[in-house]
Amino acid sequence: MDTTASVVAELNVALGTSYRVVRQLTGGLQSTAYELTDGVVLKWTGNPAWAPRVQKAAELVRRARAVGYPTPAWLAVGTTAAGSPYQLQEFVPGTAPTLDAALAQQVIEICELQRNLLPEDHEVTWSGWSHGVVFDGWDGVWERVAEYDDEATELLRRYGALCAPYRDEELAHHDFVHGDLNMGNLLAADGRITGIIDIEAAGGGARAYDLVSLASSAARDGAADGVDELFLEAALRANGRATTAVCAAAAFASVAEFVHDRPTYA
Repeated sequence: MDTTASVVAELNVALGTSYRVVRQLTGGLQSTAYELTDGVVLKWTGNPAWAPRVQKAAELVRRARAVGYPTPAWLAVGTTAAGSPYQLQEFVPGTAPTLDAALAQQVIEICELQRNLLPEDHEVTWSGWSHGVVFDGWDGVWERVAEYDDEATELLRRYGALCAPYRDEELAHHDFVHGDLNMGNLLAADGRITGIIDIEAAGGGARAYDLVSLASSAARDGAADGVDELFLEAALRANGRATTAVCAAAAFASVAEFVHDRPTYA
């Protein structure tokens, strides 16, 4: 079984480097990041099934950075002998901000860089997953959340009614999508957004998915009044009502399941 020390030792051999762990970075509800010497950040997971996803994300990071999307450069991607995928990223200064209108507008402008960034068709996208969750029971997410309590059941009923007219709509699916964009995955310093992190779940879809995720994070995580509405309005402008409604419903179900399974976070 890998440990952070063993991953660092193995990648040092593979890359001919001499990195050492400086500190564990704060945040990270699903995986942990470590600052290494020489301005490098290590992220790794002991789940070998994530290796193809990390490899795919590396290419998407390259595309996104090419148009100015401020996610840290990935310096190396690999897998340990035990199968643990890892990535080395550049260290970007900043801390997770409490969003006000000015910072939110910066984030909205960044999300516009995601437009049509993946023109080719992909087998599964965040839009396709959202449609499957809402209308076809994909992954059983909808059914599980509906059993949590009366409030969750009522919210899903209302989301279902909102989305029902859009079952046969083709949702936007050629944008770049972060997939887990919330206030905790933003970095800011001196009044500007310096980085967008935790991008391993990136894929194709509709940028409205990220914008409605930001809207719910803003409401949930203490952003300034009205910031959630700015993100919702941006989602509607970006991809229209059908895509926004279906993405919002799936994003709610996904987050509800996440916090339900992690009661200390909830």
